Amino acid sequence: MKRHLFLPLLTYPDATSEFMISNAVALAHHMQATLTVCAVEITVPDVSNALSSLIIDVAKMARDAEALSRKRASVLTQRAVDEAKAASVDVSTREIRIEEPFLVEALAEASRSYDFVLLELAGVSRPIVEAVLFGSGRPLILYPRAPFGGRMDHVAIAWDGSRAAARAAHDALAFLERASRVCLLSVIDEKPIKSETGEYLIENLLKSGVMAEAMQVRTRGEPVGEVLQDKAFEVRADLLVMGGFGHSRLREFVLGGATQAVLTRITLPVLLSH
Repeated sequence: MKRHLFLPLLTYPDATSEFMISNAVALAHHMQATLTVCAVEITVPDVSNALSSLIIDVAKMARDAEALSRKRASVLTQRAVDEAKAASVDVSTREIRIEEPFLVEALAEASRSYDFVLLELAGVSRPIVEAVLFGSGRPLILYPRAPFGGRMDHVAIAWDGSRAAARAAHDALAFLERASRVCLLSVIDEKPIKSETGEYLIENLLKSGVMAEAMQVRTRGEPVGEVLQDKAFEVRADLLVMGGFGHSRLREFVLGGATQAVLTRITLPVLLSH
């Protein structure tokens, strides 16, 4: 079954990097998937008044921001289309034009029709990352702002036997089926873990022809999300699969420790599922 990838192209205040476009095209090529790029143009409502206009031209600032967003949308879309065609990737384009305060909800909704959403972790996009992870119902693949090859031959799964970990492992099947090696990484000094579920998962992967093994790691007081990433990087994994944990309190997300660490700093592509 053909997979469908969704890449939002952010344009304001910071823009999606050229690295991210190349990473998305490379992944689509590796998976033989379609790629939909969605340019996000922001609009800024006119909130100027007579007093503010004497100090600063708010209306002009709004027009300049919108013009910059439109220009970036055009440039990024064309680059994505050109790179996809050069790689023989089936690409289509969409656009969203919306006021900035409503952007996060719009992207979460737009993501629901695709198999995977691809985003670049950058400081200003953190609210968007959280909205897509917890509001789209789709697995999210986060990338650092750096170039990565599209192949995902070695997959590491952060495994603690929880519902979130199981959900993430299932959502990563498209990668597990293609992997030459899978590692289950279990942190053993943070909380009690039932090893049986991991053993059964490895058994099933082996029956499916996937080379799988379990690895135990210790945090030694370090943040669990960083320890998992460091171990995945150490064993040269191409992708780390994790369950994303969080819940809404007073309309602000309260994140689990591992999720918090990943949304703060990542060193390799991370698939998060909630």
